[in-house]
Amino acid sequence: MKALVLGNHKAYVEDVPEPQPHGEWVVVKIESTPICGSDKTPFLSETEVRTAGHEGAGVVVKTAGSSRVKEGDRVIINPLSGCGHCDLCLSGNYILCPDKPEFYTHFAQYVLVQDFVLTPLPDDISYDIGSMACCALGPAFRSIKRMNVKAFDTLLITGLGPVGMGATVIAKFLGARVIAVESVPFRQKMAKEIGADFVLNPMDKDINEQIKKAAGADPLLKAIDASGNSAAERLCIDSVQPNGVVAFVGENHSQISICPSDDFIRKNLTLIGSWHYDINDREEMYALLRHCENVGRLVTDVYGFSQVQEAFDKFMGGDTCKVILKPWE
Repeated sequence: MKALVLGNHKAYVEDVPEPQPHGEWVVVKIESTPICGSDKTPFLSETEVRTAGHEGAGVVVKTAGSSRVKEGDRVIINPLSGCGHCDLCLSGNYILCPDKPEFYTHFAQYVLVQDFVLTPLPDDISYDIGSMACCALGPAFRSIKRMNVKAFDTLLITGLGPVGMGATVIAKFLGARVIAVESVPFRQKMAKEIGADFVLNPMDKDINEQIKKAAGADPLLKAIDASGNSAAERLCIDSVQPNGVVAFVGENHSQISICPSDDFIRKNLTLIGSWHYDINDREEMYALLRHCENVGRLVTDVYGFSQVQEAFDKFMGGDTCKVILKPWE
């Protein structure tokens, strides 16, 4: 089968053996596999990486005694893995499992994956749209549900990459007002097209005042950072009013300055983090995929494996939202 190798600003295809099922591990033929923002790191790596890619949708083609799926099942292939036995795995939050086994790349024609990580994909939802349930929508979906975002709320979203754009789509679907903060012109334009009420540039010196003006008389109590940028995270904390909630979903492995008293105690502020959504909430996710027409607009580019270098070059340029790869093209 064909699988991708990333590294040194290059992406190319190599031939590798097809995986074989065993126990709870089944083989899925991948039909759609999106590029995630975290795939930038292996693409830029100075060494070759063969483990990138962790989103997708496809069809089960081989099993070895699985009681959860059967050959021919259409599935969403959720990210990463879990032990399958701890409370986190059994509760639907397997991605938080502290004892994850080896994970196999989804940038391939076939992937070996645990059956409990798979979500059934209804026949009326395409593979491309089904794959949006992973990183495009999953982290923001979980945050928005935990914050109880609803109609008449005002939500601040910083960072309008695929995850932030997904947050915008969900929030508007629920009827909320969205103040989007993004510096890339392509993404500013797209945010307006999918319904963001205000699109502001974080490079403006008076960005804090612009956010206050955009919120107007309505309380700004909810914010999501999808950029992973320390300044944007700080902006969210500073912008929400007392009793507010801030969600961090953009990966940031550095540190930001926080004052527990001023930022949290005296504002009664809540800070949450969301890595992925609870897969037991799949019926709500299906409803979003079916009825929110803007989910499909998140897919801006589709490339076959034969165009993988072009696909990554386009993604790295920033003038995209979700880029989907087709392993069989």
